[in-house]
Amino acid sequence: MEEKTKRKVTVNVAGIEMSFVTDEADSFVNTVVSSVDESMTGLLTHNMKCSQLDAAMLTAIAFCGDKITAEKRVRNLEAQISLYDVNMRRMRDEIAFLKKQLGGKDADSQLAIDDEPAPASEAAEEPAKEEAPATMADKLSQIESLLRRDK
Repeated sequence: MEEKTKRKVTVNVAGIEMSFVTDEADSFVNTVVSSVDESMTGLLTHNMKCSQLDAAMLTAIAFCGDKITAEKRVRNLEAQISLYDVNMRRMRDEIAFLKKQLGGKDADSQLAIDDEPAPASEAAEEPAKEEAPATMADKLSQIESLLRRDK
């Protein structure tokens, strides 16, 4: 693991020269300083009554708000990824179960689905009725019938 060396950096933000110690790369420091300088200079330019301290505080508040919003977004995305991971595991388990139900077909065997629609059943010709959600057994038999049709 590469150890970073701390060093003293002098920067100019909105006409104020300051020094601090950092172990970050120059490109990162320059990007951060440039962003803060741009924000503070914009506040000072557009609002003549705004002091440098006020501009610094408003900039800090805005950046903290952005940070909190970004952290919340990251947490939401992490939760979404976890949900996708759980769903993927469930689907893999379901695929393994279906393969077992089909008699242990080889995992590498490919099943093709015809481009033509399945023959219409008598139930499909009747007017549409509200149906209860399909049970797992219904789903399995529907998948099995599709697989049998392709043989």
